[in-house]
Amino acid sequence: MNLNSWKIDISMEMPQKIASAMAGLGETILGTEYQEIVYLGSQQVNGINHAVLAEQTVLTGRDTKNVVVLIFNEKPGDREATLVSIERVLEGGMPFGGTNIEVMTDLPEEVRNVWNAAFDGFVGSNVEPIALLGTRPFNGYLYIFAAAVTPVAPNAATMVVLAVIDPKNERISMKNLLTSKVEGSFGYAFTW
Repeated sequence: MNLNSWKIDISMEMPQKIASAMAGLGETILGTEYQEIVYLGSQQVNGINHAVLAEQTVLTGRDTKNVVVLIFNEKPGDREATLVSIERVLEGGMPFGGTNIEVMTDLPEEVRNVWNAAFDGFVGSNVEPIALLGTRPFNGYLYIFAAAVTPVAPNAATMVVLAVIDPKNERISMKNLLTSKVEGSFGYAFTW
């Protein structure tokens, strides 16, 4: 593992210390609940950082769902991992025209068809969906995915991105989830 770079290791299983820290979040962060979607990988920085993609529910009169990346740090000799960062990736906002957070790791045929149509003939990188995170009404619907992107090149590193597909306008936009905040723009746009 290169120092400071993320080693992507997408898995439904988390290291034990991270799973324990994840289970205890409801007790330490009052007014929220977290449900892991997928373990994303690790990074060697002042110990080992671990990234977990999770669904966050903010408990109010109208519970709001968001998608976040949780960063935990595990130092050698420590008995527990420590939560060091919560980065909001996708903010829920239904029913008022915002994003409908509806996480699915097992994609139904309709959603798989949207994905396949968007990436049919896509060259330069292998792009695989990790999960549908939600949809947003926008001149039809935008489909918002977490995806693994591996450039077709020797020794290329895999990235985890937020991929937004606009089927009506045949556009895809992507933003790396583990290198920068994902607020505002969805990043680079591609057409197919």
